[in-house]
Amino acid sequence: MRRIYLYLPLLTIIYCCNSKKNPVPKPVERKSDVYQPKSYVELQHPTWSKNATIYQVNIRQFTPEGTFKAFESHLPRLKELGINIIWLMPINPIGVEKRKGVLGSYYSIKDYYGINPEFGNKDDFKALVDKIHSMGMYVIVDWVANHSSWDNPLAKDHPD
Repeated sequence: MRRIYLYLPLLTIIYCCNSKKNPVPKPVERKSDVYQPKSYVELQHPTWSKNATIYQVNIRQFTPEGTFKAFESHLPRLKELGINIIWLMPINPIGVEKRKGVLGSYYSIKDYYGINPEFGNKDDFKALVDKIHSMGMYVIVDWVANHSSWDNPLAKDHPD
């Protein structure tokens, strides 16, 4: 008898959830809608990204020097570990205005076209990418479009 009392609330919940008294209404289609989404996203992932091992790298903290050149010497070890893709955290210059702390956040981008001078220059970055590619690995760069710094020209020219 006690078992009935234990299962009765559960059976009530199951019955109520399966009840067809209040079916979910279908959305009304309007011919005036400008944008009609497709059922599925038609995105083709590159074949090199399938079943790949990704290793995220924070250049500033990876080596004592915190540079592209210093990180480059670690590539053979990462390749040996089975890494296929190197995912670099943001490599752009960091904003200074309203910066929290001394270093600032990688996600407070001052210049989307520039390279953070702490890490090296564009040639150092290109050399790193070339080295990664020569070892049969790929590179993904974390590009943060929605985190402009206060001193980014976009924020100054378009404050709204």
